[in-house]
Amino acid sequence: MKRYITDCNPDYSSLRPIVESITLNGAPDDAQVIFSKRNTVYTMMAGDEKLNIKAFRLPNIVNAFIYTTLRKSKAFRSYQNACRLIEMGFLTPKPIGYGEERDGIKLCHSYYISQHIDALNMRNWQDKPDCEPLLRAFAKEIVRLHHAGVWHKDFSPGNIIYTGNSTDGYKFYYIDLNRMRFNIKSRNKLMSMFRAINLNPAETERLARYYAEETGENPDNVAQEA
Repeated sequence: MKRYITDCNPDYSSLRPIVESITLNGAPDDAQVIFSKRNTVYTMMAGDEKLNIKAFRLPNIVNAFIYTTLRKSKAFRSYQNACRLIEMGFLTPKPIGYGEERDGIKLCHSYYISQHIDALNMRNWQDKPDCEPLLRAFAKEIVRLHHAGVWHKDFSPGNIIYTGNSTDGYKFYYIDLNRMRFNIKSRNKLMSMFRAINLNPAETERLARYYAEETGENPDNVAQEA
């Protein structure tokens, strides 16, 4: 027997019917696909609010049971981690809600709904005209994440978006949060966030040296570690 589980951010209680409708019926026909790979991301308007819908691909037969018995679903973790990240003083597109379709104890479709933000991402930062101040601000932000014990296991440049400029400052937002962990003390785990941050090792080293300037560590050691 199928059943549907939803939760909605109290700050967006007026959007609960939309969260419930997406959970039951999937993305609306007028939603636009903005990303499609393993998962599909749509954007849609809800009154004056622009939303993103992340539709997770159907889990394989093993994970379909794991995500209802041993672990929480990716949609649930995305929503909960976003709420926690905001509570800690970091930024992510505001979480609206999530929904799961279950068949018995098997997870079927699942969705994470969040605010849409028009922002740039950190891909190819070396080609950006404001690369220097942007990268220094980003290094400072990574230090802040690490001091707070936040481990973003998918810390790739496409999952880091930002607004602002060198004059007014930058704001960094994090997406794809379902594998995020908190209260991490392990230096190796935290520093592993440098692993996929740029395809160019020289740029990773550059970021690491700015990181070291913020922490007061030896730049050569941090660069090698990163």
